Order: sequence, then C-alpha cells, then structure tokens
Amino acid sequence: MSVQNIGIDLGTEKITAFVEGRGIVFSEDNAIAYDNLNNETYAIGNKAGEMAEKTPEALTVKKPIIGGVISDFSVMTEILSYYIGKLCDKRIFRPNVIVSAPSCITNLERKTVVEATCAAGAGKVSVIDEPIVSALGAGLSIDHPHGTMVIDLGAGTTDIAVITMGTVAYAASIRTAGDTMDEAISQYIKKEKNINIGLVTAKKIKHTVGCAYKRSEEIEMEATGKNYVTGMPEIFNISSTEVYEALKDQINLIFDAIVDVMEQAPAELYSDICHEGILLTGGIAKLPGLDKELSARLGIRVKRAVDPEHCAAKGAGYILKNMKEMEDHGYSFRMKESIAGI
Repeated sequence: MSVQNIGIDLGTEKITAFVEGRGIVFSEDNAIAYDNLNNETYAIGNKAGEMAEKTPEALTVKKPIIGGVISDFSVMTEILSYYIGKLCDKRIFRPNVIVSAPSCITNLERKTVVEATCAAGAGKVSVIDEPIVSALGAGLSIDHPHGTMVIDLGAGTTDIAVITMGTVAYAASIRTAGDTMDEAISQYIKKEKNINIGLVTAKKIKHTVGCAYKRSEEIEMEATGKNYVTGMPEIFNISSTEVYEALKDQINLIFDAIVDVMEQAPAELYSDICHEGILLTGGIAKLPGLDKELSARLGIRVKRAVDPEHCAAKGAGYILKNMKEMEDHGYSFRMKESIAGI
C-alpha cells in the first residue's frame, strides 16, 4: 500500500485540504449536524454549516473548534475521519498529515490536535505554526535571517508572528477575529435598531458592506431580522458606515496586538519589519481597507496576500514537498505513540 501526504488547514470556520499531487481538493465548513432522535450523524461540512441557526429541535449543529482550539474532541475526530476517509481510498495506508495551528497554542492543545488527527486515521502528524504555513503559501521565503511579520486573520483567532530563520521568534494569538466581528455587528444592530439578527446574517452583512474605514461613498444593503420589541420580522437597511462603527473596536484590538508584538521584537528585527512590511493572510484579510488602515496607523507597508484564505493550505502543500527543509527547523512528523512529551 502507498502512503498519501495531506495538508489540512484546521480552521474555526473552514477545513481546507491539500493533497500532494492534486493541490487543494476542498474547503468546507468545519461543522457537523446530528439527528437528536437517534443520535446519528445527519450531515458534515457545508451542508451542516448551512443549517446553523435554522435547525428544528430534532437536529443539532456543532462546531468543534472555538477560538482556534479544539473544544470537542469526539466531534473533531469524527469530522476529520470523514474527510480523511474521502481523501484516501482503500489502497492508501494511514496518511501523513500536516496540520496548521495557531502559534500560541499550549503544548496540551498541540497534543490534542495530534491525537484527534491520529484518531481520525492519520499515521503520522506534523503540527506547524499557522504563520509559518501561511507565509510559505503566500510565496515568502522564511529561511533568511531577516525578520518578517505575518498576521493570519481567521474566524476564531488573529495570529500575529515575527518569523526569522524559519521559526517564530515572537508571537501573539488573540480571539478577536471573524467570529467576534460577526457578534459585534449583531450587537450593534440590536442596540441601534432594536432588531435581533443571527450570526449567519451578521456574517453576510460583514462580507457585503463591511469595511475597516469610513467609505467616502457609502454603500448599504437590505437585511431581515426580528424586532426586539414586537418579536415580528422586520426588513432594515444597514450602511457601510454603520458596519464600520460596529467593527472599529475590533480593529483597534487587532492594531493593539500588532503593536504589542512589535514592541517585543529587538531593534534589528523591528528594523527588518519596517523595511519588509507586514503580510496579511486569512479570510478576514479580505475586509476592504484593512491593509490600508493598518498601514496608515503603523506607518509601515501592509500587504494583503493573493488568495489569503487559502494561504495555509497552499503552504501545507509546499511543506509536503520540502519536509526535509522543515525538519531542519524542528518540524517533523509524529506518531501517536511519540507525543507524550510534546
């Protein structure tokens, strides 16, 4: 039997898989729906994600990762087992799997990722810091002694790291990210318009008219919610300026975290960052104006990666081809039996 090499970007919102020789093969919601009547799995992936906040009492939708950390081991194992099973046919022996994870997770959390992936059918697992994987997926070279700052803005966490000589020198991971932005939009509309909306609607608003600055030409969209006072359905308009007002505190928190990491870096690395600029990856990097807003505040060039949502999966593909190079930086595949000391 042959051995398949797989790279997985294990995100709070999405699971994206890269298979050696095939490229990115899917990017699906990290969600599962259960039938409560017989306790059986009803759906996994996008179909389950689309049911969020819409399920009858007979169904429950679960998401196993909260804030970048596995919160439900058995659910995560079931989802990974499903996808690994789809990626490997019967001729494939237990695959080698690279998993990207926030750089600031604890050793226990890292061990949980390895255990869940092995329990799902992997033979060997390598957990690699998300900023490293994303930087490689964006086409950056990380082997040189210069300092490079990469900010991965996902659904559950914003991961900020200074990379030098192929390793993370300084980093911070905060739970201010896409999910908290959705919550902020929901709370703003409840407070300012007396309308309750779900997080699915909030996400749609963020993607449609969200921005990190006040647009000179305002845009708006129509959405539907439930009047907080009467309990009746209500159609309302929301503008890009209103969404900016809802998100500005979230953007300030991200800015503050970036400054904290830069202040930790020694003068030479700080100088490198000022010269090389900052790279944004992850889905929230697509928020209009975020790169320009951060650049204006920091006084440093900030660039958004091409296809930022798939940088981690593409980086995993690069690592699969160059695992020997990564072993030189301390990354290697591990079997379940060897993780006690992680």
